[in-house]
Amino acid sequence: MALAPATVASADAQLLPNGTFDGGTTSGWKGSNASLSVVSPGFGGTNYAAKVKLSNTSKSYAIYASPKPVTNVAQGAQLQGTGEMLGTSGRSLCLMLQEYASGGSLVQTQKQCVTATGAWQPIGPTNLTVKTSGDSVGFRIRQTGAVAGDSFQADSLALTESSPPPPPPPPTVTGNAANWPMQETSGTTMYDISGNGSNGTLVGPVQVGQPGPGGTTGLTYAYSFGGSTAKSTVDVPNNATLVAGTANIDISFWFNTTNLPGSGDYDLVRMGDYPYQEYKIELYPQNDIECTFHGSSGSNFASGGSNLANGQWHFVQCVKTSTQIQLWIDGTEVGVTNTVIGSVSPTQDAFLGAHGLPGTSSGYDWYQGELSDVEFSFG
Repeated sequence: MALAPATVASADAQLLPNGTFDGGTTSGWKGSNASLSVVSPGFGGTNYAAKVKLSNTSKSYAIYASPKPVTNVAQGAQLQGTGEMLGTSGRSLCLMLQEYASGGSLVQTQKQCVTATGAWQPIGPTNLTVKTSGDSVGFRIRQTGAVAGDSFQADSLALTESSPPPPPPPPTVTGNAANWPMQETSGTTMYDISGNGSNGTLVGPVQVGQPGPGGTTGLTYAYSFGGSTAKSTVDVPNNATLVAGTANIDISFWFNTTNLPGSGDYDLVRMGDYPYQEYKIELYPQNDIECTFHGSSGSNFASGGSNLANGQWHFVQCVKTSTQIQLWIDGTEVGVTNTVIGSVSPTQDAFLGAHGLPGTSSGYDWYQGELSDVEFSFG
């Protein structure tokens, strides 16, 4: 079974433009009920720290990043705030991350608080997971229970965003039924390297030797399909090694396109045809993938993904077990359906890039884009 290249969490990046104040200014920061200045030395003997001093009779005052350091952030983004504080002993200091909607309303506040000791001490981490794409996130440090003359110092303030590592890969389905790397640069035969001999025939103007995913995939080339005008596909004759029966199924491939169907769908990989038993993976006008199985006990699908027609290579895995259908894109599970499909034993050919052959009643749903390294695994 092919797997997407391993992905690790991205390195933390500092999102506060002036979190150390070592330039001797409080640029990028404002005070709420407070005046701001710099003092020296800062935390750990560094050049400067920010001094935040209560400027009126309020019971709370704060320093906050202005403008907001994170805007138009993606849903699910994970942010973490940390810092070093020096406050009056016994006072409560809180590091707050606050998510705001595009209209300015407060969506959520996450905070971590410490009781000041009168010496430098860490504050945080405060963690926030963004609820809605397009929102912004603010960074604030606030003291409550303030009295006249109160002040605190802040230094080494940091706000970082990191992408979490992908979830564990889908269940491994052993048993390589067919593997078509699609690395041919000439001819009309698509070779199966699994040892099972399920070679396919290119039908219509399929372009071979096109640029593939490359990089660590080792896939230099891809096939290009020309859509409804070209009416091109690859036909793999039905044979016993391509029929999963009661086994678990894993179908995987790489695809790259900038096109979406105006109606209906693009058939990327399929074998069989409804109302008979089948497995198929399709790209829909909504810019998502649908993975469908029709078996002896029922028919169902899992769907997911977004912004897939973006001219980038995407790795798709569609997995059917005895109790689930799972859809994985680029190493992340984007769809799961709890269902019992039963045995799946298609009686028609397998097709790549279309529903069937040109000039037949099943010749439609013509894909426009590139495919590489299609694999069937049963086990």
